[in-house]
Formats: sequence, structure tokens, C-alpha cells
Amino acid sequence: MADLEQAKRILRRIGAVPAGFVTTYGDLCPNAPRLAGQVLSRCDDPGIPWQRVVRADGSLAKGSHQRRLLEAEGVPFTGRRVDLAQARVPAEALDQLTT
Repeated sequence: MADLEQAKRILRRIGAVPAGFVTTYGDLCPNAPRLAGQVLSRCDDPGIPWQRVVRADGSLAKGSHQRRLLEAEGVPFTGRRVDLAQARVPAEALDQLTT
């Protein structure tokens, strides 16, 4: 598992994603996107907006439940995928939002 500081950084970055937007696992942890998924899968904090994290192609790891939550926030979709051109908060912006 990631060291505690790395896990905290990933969770802070997730928490910085505003409602109506998403980020990707790779944006959360550019050198180890799977680590971001691992940290998120072990997080039981209800205040962490897990639904705002999607795959690099805009597809959803948690399927229809995740989609319902994102649609309720106004996240745009193109077919089965989030429209990342409109809704993605890139890694650089996450850095600015967490400082």
C-alpha cells in the first residue's frame, strides 16, 4: 500500500474536484494510476467524492450507480462515457485547488 502521505495527497486531490466535474486516476497519481484506485478502494470516508474519478477514456469503474451520481451533479456524457473535454479537471488544476 502507498505510504500514508501519498494516500493523503491522493484523497486531497479527489476532494478538490468540484461538483459537476471529474478527474481521472492518472490525473490523481500520474506515475501510478492504479495506486490512486487502490487508495480510493480502501477509503471509507463518506466525504470523499469517489464518483468524480473516472478512467482515462471517460468510462466508469462503478457503472450505473456512479453514472446516476454524476448525472445528478450535471456531469455531461457522450454515450456511456463522461465527456472529458467538458468535465475533466486536469492534474495541473488539481495541484492549484489543493494548495
